[in-house]
Amino acid sequence: MSTFHNWFDGAPGSVYNTGSGPQFIHQYYGSGPEHRASRSRPLADDLLADLRRRFEPPHGFAEARQVLEQSRTVLIDGEPGSGRSTAARMLLFEHRALRDSLREVLAEDDEGNVRLATRPLPEPEGLLLDLSEADLATWRVVHDGLPGLHASVRTSGSRLAVVLPARLPARALHADLAPLRVAIGRPDARLVLLGALRQAGLRDVRDLPDDIERHLEKQPPLREVAHLARLIREEAAAGRREKFADWCRAALEALNRSPKDVADHVGKLQDGRRRALLLTAAMLRGARADAVHEACESLLETVGHPVDDRPLLEREALSAQLEEIGAAAGRDGRVAFTETDYDVPVRAYFWTNMPGLRAHLGEWVGTAVALRTLTEDDRVLLAERYAEQVLGADTPEDLLQRARHWAGHADPSVRKAAVHALAYGALHPDHGRAVRKELYAWATSASPAPALAEVLTAVCSGDLASRHPEQAMVRLHHVARRMPAGHPAETRLIELALGDHLLHRRMLERLPGGLADRCETDVRLFAALASPHRLAFSSADPTARTLPVGTEVAGSLTDCWAALFEHVPGTHWHGLLHAWLSAADQAAPDDRARLVDILVGACRKQPVRLAVLYRRALPHRVAPLVQQKIDAAQGRLRTRI
Repeated sequence: MSTFHNWFDGAPGSVYNTGSGPQFIHQYYGSGPEHRASRSRPLADDLLADLRRRFEPPHGFAEARQVLEQSRTVLIDGEPGSGRSTAARMLLFEHRALRDSLREVLAEDDEGNVRLATRPLPEPEGLLLDLSEADLATWRVVHDGLPGLHASVRTSGSRLAVVLPARLPARALHADLAPLRVAIGRPDARLVLLGALRQAGLRDVRDLPDDIERHLEKQPPLREVAHLARLIREEAAAGRREKFADWCRAALEALNRSPKDVADHVGKLQDGRRRALLLTAAMLRGARADAVHEACESLLETVGHPVDDRPLLEREALSAQLEEIGAAAGRDGRVAFTETDYDVPVRAYFWTNMPGLRAHLGEWVGTAVALRTLTEDDRVLLAERYAEQVLGADTPEDLLQRARHWAGHADPSVRKAAVHALAYGALHPDHGRAVRKELYAWATSASPAPALAEVLTAVCSGDLASRHPEQAMVRLHHVARRMPAGHPAETRLIELALGDHLLHRRMLERLPGGLADRCETDVRLFAALASPHRLAFSSADPTARTLPVGTEVAGSLTDCWAALFEHVPGTHWHGLLHAWLSAADQAAPDDRARLVDILVGACRKQPVRLAVLYRRALPHRVAPLVQQKIDAAQGRLRTRI
């Protein structure tokens, strides 16, 4: 499944027009063609607020708003490219009370199999289920779970926006869900483009050149309109032209560039060294010239190209070589092509037309990321651009095999390349589920190698945790269980769970089985997640970082304590029990009662366990209440002490 990202990226900071005419100040977000924030946090409040400022409501948006308000769930239909995914996000963002609890729902279980979870929602949330890229087989599985999810949404006061697969037959939707379906039409592409340009800093733009107007009359997909806005912005930032009309013309030429144009360019480069430089510049666009040169030499060596045996002083200057391939180093020494967005089709050309080169490119990337002339950002982009080509060819298994190989490398830079490639793959709109499924398989293997565990931990602690935190949490949990105490996977897992109430609850739900199996990792996790200062036993507690102990959380805590009492030696949990009883000493009466109820309930009316609990409570002021609760559990009534 994929979501439509309509934000802009490029060189950080402000770019000024130093030529004649009006001056525009352009503020850009992120760097490079792959803006991580937009990929990993599509429901982040700041990004949604930015999107809202340039959002053009499509036809049918008001009806969708009404359905969502009345029924709590809306199913958004529309033609591909109509902006239905963006509309779904905007509908959720309009509910201010839910802005801190917006999240994506994945149509897959913890292992990566297609399934729609329908567990209860303890508190109101804003949920996005984007099925815009789902096939009919996936839809049939998800469709069966939609009524249950809709019921949970209504019960909890949540909101659910579902983006339906394109051109879904009417008969493919359950009759009970049909009233929730709303078809939206594409908004005016001209207004979308103007809004995007103004948001990017071109505040005074009112009219568009005729060639842009003619292009928009063809009703291109809105993602293409967003891409056109990015190209105009990049052309403005490049400083090669002064006028807005020139920026638009160059951007439109880049958008409409034919693969034949690149093929003709490559065909004119009869020298293999120039072709290698062209490919290297495309893979490392934005890197310094010396890094591009060294990486090019590495590529030539990898493919077994004959060595240039001419004396050094007889060889062409690097600037001349770059000019020959249509690139140049700017004032900052970084290499870019003279044509906007030219690196993208160059990468695609080599991958598509030279299949024999693919294995060598994987080997080369694994070598090039270790070059000292590359910056950390260069390494990230090189790994991601490699992943982009592999997944674009619909071969996720090749990426996984290569990344697995990199993960076992002795050089930390190569292992980082595995992290970045896997992180890119895990969020890929078409192949993300396959990559996440393989990550689960690696995490649950009998004994992952330490290097692979390191890579898995890094992947699941980064973009995956931002975009799909439950998926990341599950995989971190499995890695932590298989690694020694104090492994970073355990630390990252605790940080992730404590940072979000939903994840905190989910982890407490996961722990009873591991505690019953005497898993030492789960004992430590429970001690961290069930520490009294991490829990709010009173629903009125204003502390946002503590987990409110409602009925479901209390049930999970009871099950965890029961597993500890029954299966785990007391030396492992006496400290936590002392902390709970001490907290009960200081708590308000209602909180004290709830806390003790959980402990007594965990004893399952077993006299031996109740006796242990009572003995441990004796040094505490709460001991009389513990005895009273124990007596009540055993069916005896006592006068309150």
